[in-house]
Amino acid sequence: MTALVRYAALTAAMSISFETQRHLALSHGVLGWPAYAVPIALDCYLLWSVRSGRDIALAVSLSVAANVSGVLSAEPLGAVSTWVGAALHASFPTVLWRMERSPQVSKPDTALPDAPSAASQWPADDLWQDFDQSAPDSDEAPVTTPPTPADIRAAMDVLASKHGRPVTGRMIADHYSVSERTGRRYMAMASDAS
Repeated sequence: MTALVRYAALTAAMSISFETQRHLALSHGVLGWPAYAVPIALDCYLLWSVRSGRDIALAVSLSVAANVSGVLSAEPLGAVSTWVGAALHASFPTVLWRMERSPQVSKPDTALPDAPSAASQWPADDLWQDFDQSAPDSDEAPVTTPPTPADIRAAMDVLASKHGRPVTGRMIADHYSVSERTGRRYMAMASDAS
């Protein structure tokens, strides 16, 4: 049903535009079959430009100009109805352009999958579940043990007074030279032990 309404509107807009442009050609000395060729050429150019996506502004402007000129040349310029008619006839090419646009090619959905919420990620049931199985970064790196909760709380107090704001996992991570994730684990360990 939508396609039927769409094609009916397109046909009506093109028919009115066609007749106005033909009348313009006739009133300016283009007689016989060439008077029919003027609106056909303009409408075909408009359809081609809209469908191909090229020269759209030019094609719509030409068609609007031809329709407005057709109305303005047929009636006295001082009459209000002349300008209302010109505005009305300017709408027909615009309707044609807006309704006959080629459908946009849909791009494949490249959106990233939704990340799990923070509540479902933190805190984990076992904060140290992968710590025991982790290997040192290199052979020369000594294996370190996590600081005690008392050491972490003391470091948190120093960092809070130094920065004047609540301590974050990144601050703890920088203090102990560990990853931010481990810094958050240290904070959780200190708060669980208190």
